[in-house]
Amino acid sequence: MNGLRRRLLLAVAVVGVGGLVAASTGWAHPAVGSQSTQVGRGSRAQGGRTRRSVRVTLRPGVIDLYQSASIGVPGTAARRVDVRLLGATDRAGLADEWTPYRWQRLRLRHGLWRGELPAPPLFGTYQLQLRLDHGRRFLSSRRWLLRVFPDGTMTRPSFSTAVAAVRDFVAHLPGDEVLVALKRWPQATFDHRDPRLHRLFVIAYEPRGDNRPSSRLGLFITTVRDSFGGRWRLLQATTQPYD
Repeated sequence: MNGLRRRLLLAVAVVGVGGLVAASTGWAHPAVGSQSTQVGRGSRAQGGRTRRSVRVTLRPGVIDLYQSASIGVPGTAARRVDVRLLGATDRAGLADEWTPYRWQRLRLRHGLWRGELPAPPLFGTYQLQLRLDHGRRFLSSRRWLLRVFPDGTMTRPSFSTAVAAVRDFVAHLPGDEVLVALKRWPQATFDHRDPRLHRLFVIAYEPRGDNRPSSRLGLFITTVRDSFGGRWRLLQATTQPYD
């Protein structure tokens, strides 16, 4: 227990180094299953021209770190189709180095391009990109998203700001805890998740009315959106930025 407290206090010490925000005053989707489907229509090719004839279907639309999503792409006359997750790290890479997610080749079956998207090693919301005919065209859409969430994330409360999601998490901790400091934490060099969809914070909190330094603890909080322009939810609360 003392070792854990020392670890958490390290986070509190970091919060105290400039840029503090005084705090005044949630935590992945129904259980992940094969019934969950996400469909996106409309894409954008490199060069800015909009294409509306390509549709992408994911089943399920939300997975955990140990699953894969099945992808289907009808309505394209390309001779080859590959797909990748933008900003995702490849599982075969080193834990502390940026290794881009590999292109996954799709296979044509009965007029439908099919394949599998293995989960990357970090939770988050990832935009898909299609590569047609060995790179002659690249297509993407803000609606083509794979969500890699802990079970229960999408059932948690959502908020208009990431900070509001953090405050709600602390407010519901056992023991009547109060958020006393919060600071935005920069993404590591190996973390290329889209910052429009992810925010990482380090926080300090303490029991209400107990201002002793020994009672203050810290956590790293990752918040996430399930879509561009969507509301914020708590994704993870950890004792290290990338636990």
